[in-house]
Amino acid sequence: MPQIFLLLVMFAMTAGLANAETKEVVRVAVLADKGIESAEQEWAPVFAWLNRSMPGRSFVLVGLDHPELRQAVHDRSVNFVITNAGNYSELGYSNGITRIATLDSPLALSPTLAVGSAIVVRADSGLTQLADLQGKHLLAASSEAFCCYQIAARELVLAGIEPERDLGRLEFIGFPIQTIALAVQDGKADAGIIKTCLLEQMIERGEIRPQDLRVLSPKEIPGFPCQTSSRLYPDWPFATLTHTSAELSRKVAVALLEMPRTPEGYRWTTPAHYAVVDELFRDLKIGHYANLQKETLEALVWRYRIELLVAVILIFIWIIHTVRVDYLVSRRTRELKQMHEEKQRMTEAMRARQNDLDHAGRLAVLGGMASAIAHELRQPLAAIANFARGMDRRIVAGRLETAALQEGCQEIVQQSARADATIEKIRNFARKGASAMQPVNLASYVKEAADLFSVAHPEARINWSDMDKLGDTRVMADPIQIQQVTFNLLKNAFDAQSARGNRRSPVEVTLAYINHGYQVSVRDKGSSLKDEHIAHLFEPFFTTKADGLGLGLPLSKGIIESHGGTLTLVKETDGVCASFWLPEEHTHE
Repeated sequence: MPQIFLLLVMFAMTAGLANAETKEVVRVAVLADKGIESAEQEWAPVFAWLNRSMPGRSFVLVGLDHPELRQAVHDRSVNFVITNAGNYSELGYSNGITRIATLDSPLALSPTLAVGSAIVVRADSGLTQLADLQGKHLLAASSEAFCCYQIAARELVLAGIEPERDLGRLEFIGFPIQTIALAVQDGKADAGIIKTCLLEQMIERGEIRPQDLRVLSPKEIPGFPCQTSSRLYPDWPFATLTHTSAELSRKVAVALLEMPRTPEGYRWTTPAHYAVVDELFRDLKIGHYANLQKETLEALVWRYRIELLVAVILIFIWIIHTVRVDYLVSRRTRELKQMHEEKQRMTEAMRARQNDLDHAGRLAVLGGMASAIAHELRQPLAAIANFARGMDRRIVAGRLETAALQEGCQEIVQQSARADATIEKIRNFARKGASAMQPVNLASYVKEAADLFSVAHPEARINWSDMDKLGDTRVMADPIQIQQVTFNLLKNAFDAQSARGNRRSPVEVTLAYINHGYQVSVRDKGSSLKDEHIAHLFEPFFTTKADGLGLGLPLSKGIIESHGGTLTLVKETDGVCASFWLPEEHTHE
């Protein structure tokens, strides 16, 4: 009997081994982002059901991370894939995998509205909206984690925050996700991204107190039992690969749809719609939309359409403003040109008027001393006549001594030259013409004006200071106008002395070098000027003389100031000192 039992056991074992060897192995890749052991425990009911439903096949769980899963699908080393919606969309585009069922979770509104991201912050944090995360420290599981990064990242982008650019620090710390919530609770980061409903589960298990953390900017989703910072996305799909037989895929799909709910409430349903995941990839420019990171011109224009529109409007306004400014500048330039031309005409007219006044002043002076000039000319003319008659009498008498005749001729020549010099001085003084500024020796022209005054007024006495030590007193001036000023000052001094009965008192004329220029001073002894008259002496037509016109001093002042100089009158104890100052030649230039 024992031998028979032993044979039966050995037969059974042999049959079992033969049966196992004849079963078809079906490899199912599962995204094990939380570790293989966790994945085996989480998906054990599914594999147990598939093995019971299809006893001729052995379904084997192959736990892989993201890179390993992509490689296994590419190598066709697995037959089916269980992964999250984001990873499925990526593999569907790159390798053509097809979903045959979608997980139906107990907390989901539907298989299409099932998972999302919750961005948690400390309850006492000042952050209230997603935009507040700019410049902050944010924790996430992985850049490839669908619920624990990508979903939340899209919400940040739509809120105007580029995670890799605008956050102060984006840190990926891996799984399990609970460590992210605990790190935020301990103040190690400003915020963290976790899967929806995890916070409520941790509070229910006592891992976190309700008052420790809160969800940032929660969305109102009617009927959804958990707080979420994002919209909801489809749950995990069960997908078949292109090399897997259609018959096997159909049988697996049927088995999954017939699978009863697990004790936790999970089951499988018909494939959900995953277009919203494609939109997420497009907004984040990842997966098959990674090429959008190199934006086309059209995309850039559309992205910055508001800014470009504002720029175009501003450029249009600037063009209008520029055209308007150019028009106004052009119009103003024409106006200024016309004003400048009018000013030049007025200046030329004033210059011509000034020349006329200067000429009239000189003629008035000459008119006033006409008798004296006639007397001055009569003397050489009378001398010429006397010498001519004397020479005639000698010739008639036959006394033709050569020496006497030569002496008479020389006297005639001298007296003729004297008359000619007097006439030339008067002609130059009375000459009318435009002002001719030129370098002149001031002392020589002042002396020449004094000589002309002495011709007109032989009774006047003019005393000169020693000017030889000054050397060349060169200034830029119109010599005729300088002589006119000197003549006016001498005449005023002589008239003042004559009015006081001091015609024979000397008029002192000095020339001194002062402040990089030369000052000519005419000092008289006719102290008849009153204090109240000094302030009005340079006003046109104001005069203290009974026969005066009141033009001499105003004209003289205008002439000196047009030369860049000054003319002053100072009342002294026994008379008046009239002075004009002109800058030396190189200072004037």
